[in-house]
Amino acid sequence: MRQLGCKGTLAVLALAAVSMLSVGCNNDKEQLAALQADYNSLANQNKDLRGQLSQAKTREAELLTQLDAKDMQLAAKERELANAGTATPAPTGGNWDVGKNADRVTVGSDILFDSGKATLTSKGKSALDQVIRDLKANYAGMPVRVYGYTDSDPIKKTKNLWQDNLDLSANRAMAVTRYLMDNGIQAENVETVAMGATHFVAKNDNTTSKAKNRRVEIVVIKQ
Repeated sequence: MRQLGCKGTLAVLALAAVSMLSVGCNNDKEQLAALQADYNSLANQNKDLRGQLSQAKTREAELLTQLDAKDMQLAAKERELANAGTATPAPTGGNWDVGKNADRVTVGSDILFDSGKATLTSKGKSALDQVIRDLKANYAGMPVRVYGYTDSDPIKKTKNLWQDNLDLSANRAMAVTRYLMDNGIQAENVETVAMGATHFVAKNDNTTSKAKNRRVEIVVIKQ
């Protein structure tokens, strides 16, 4: 075999070194490309998962909104079901007029108040105590309206307190409303209405008729 000289040997070694460097560079590039591909894949997966999470949160909010709406509908249907087919029984304590859509009890203003005044008397409070018991026992949570009425006589003795009969009826109705609320009837369920000298229940042409027209009506709305 032919012997290589020093120069030949060096040339062979140089070529081998260059070849090894070339192979190493190629391997590094391949590894870098593989790592970049893995990174890109993971980044895309992460992006997809974030999108799915965002959609899930939006869907959750939509479902919660729908659930709240269904709960309200269910509560309304439960009330309808409770009232369907049967009228609310007349309370035993007061003289309630029972109707299809509303029940009503009337308390004379002469029982509730002194003449021309809007401060409840002891007798008036006792009458309202019975009404409150009826409301709690038979109409819990239902809308209540308090209507104040007067007769048509102009205010004389206490004209310094009230502008007119409408003003007096408003303050009397408010006094009854406050007493109801102070004794356990929820404020958000009560409406106060001043009617003044209107909607007479008697002819209003004599003392007896006028006394009937001076009244406070407490009405429970059933539907």
